[in-house]
Amino acid sequence: MGDSSAPNGVIDTSANRSVCWVAPKTLEIQHREVGEISDDEVLLEVITTGICGSDAHVWASNPAKAPPVLGHESAGKIIKVGSKVTDRVVGQRVAIEPGFACMKCEFCIRGQPNVCANLSYCGHTENGTLTRFFKCPPHMTVPLPDSVSFKEAGCIQPLAIAVQLGRRANMRAHQTVAVFGCGPLGLLVMAVARAYGVRKIIAFDVEQSRVDFAVKYNADIGVVSPMNTESVEPLKFATDFMEEVMKKHGLGSGVDLTIEASGAEPCVQMAVLLTKPGGTIMAAGLGKPLTSVPLFQFTAKDLTMKGTVRYTPGCFADAVDLLERKAVDLAPLITSTYPLTKASEAFEAQAARQDIKIVIMNQE
Repeated sequence: MGDSSAPNGVIDTSANRSVCWVAPKTLEIQHREVGEISDDEVLLEVITTGICGSDAHVWASNPAKAPPVLGHESAGKIIKVGSKVTDRVVGQRVAIEPGFACMKCEFCIRGQPNVCANLSYCGHTENGTLTRFFKCPPHMTVPLPDSVSFKEAGCIQPLAIAVQLGRRANMRAHQTVAVFGCGPLGLLVMAVARAYGVRKIIAFDVEQSRVDFAVKYNADIGVVSPMNTESVEPLKFATDFMEEVMKKHGLGSGVDLTIEASGAEPCVQMAVLLTKPGGTIMAAGLGKPLTSVPLFQFTAKDLTMKGTVRYTPGCFADAVDLLERKAVDLAPLITSTYPLTKASEAFEAQAARQDIKIVIMNQE
C-alpha cells in the first residue's frame, strides 16, 4: 500500500493515479489533480473500491464526454479535514456514499434523495472513486468500526442498496422470499433477508455455479432456470416451469416476496407467476428498456410491484451495523482483488463473469 505522507508531514497528492475511461473497453491510468479542499470538505486516501455491473456498463459503452474517473463503491481513511468540519477527524476509517443529492428538489424534500432531480453520482455523472485521493463533504462519509476490514468496506455500497430494497419491500420475518439472479445484488439481498429472519429463501439463476454459491451462502433452495431454446410461447414456458418449481419444493400458492435482480424478461414473467396472491414483487434488475409482464395474472392476483434504485438516508449506517454485528458476511463474495494499476484486467475479469465480486486496491 502506498504512503501518502511526504517527509515533512504534508500530504503528498502529486501522484494521484486515477482509473479513467477513454474509449469502449479502454481505460488509462492518469494523474488527476486533487486541489485544495474547502472549509467544509474532507480529503480521503481511498483504500478499496468494488466493481459493479454499472461500472462494467460504462466501461463497455461509447464515451460522450471528457474521460471520467470510474468507481463508486469505495472506502478509505480521512487524511485532511476542512476548518469548519467538526464531526470527522484525521485517521478516521470511512465508507463513501457516492450519490450527491441536491437536498432542494421535491424528491429530496420528501425524503427520496435516491431519485434526486439533480443527482450527481460518482463514476457516472461525476468523477468517481477509483483514484488514490478523493475529496467530498463529510456527511458523505460513513464511519467504519475497526472490525470491518477495508476489503469488506469496498462492498458496503451494494449492501446499502440491498438494505434499501428490504425497506421498500417491507421485508420481515416468516416470509418466503424468491430471488431471481445470483449476482452480487441478488446474493446481498439474500444475506439481508437472512439477517431479517425470513423463513425460506429460493434462489434462481441460469448458471449452476452461481446457484451452488447462493445455496452455500444463504439460500435454502437453489434452482437452475432453463433457457427457452425451443421458442415455446413465453407465458406457457414461464407457467410450466413455475408450476414445476412450486410443486417440487412445496411452495403451495407461491412466495410472499419475489426480488427480480436479473433484469431478464422471462424472470419478470416468472416472478408474477411465483408470487402468491396479495404478495409483492421488487424490480431491481436492469434489463431491456421494455419488458412484457403478464398483466392479467398480475391484476387477478392483486400483486404489488415496486421499483427500487440506489439507497436512502441511513442505509449505509444500517449496512455497517449488519457487518459489525456479523449478521451479514461479505468476505465470501470477494473472489478477486486487483491493484489499481491493473484496473483494465479487473474490468476484463468483471466482463467475463467468472468472479462474484472484484475489489480494487486503490493504493497499489
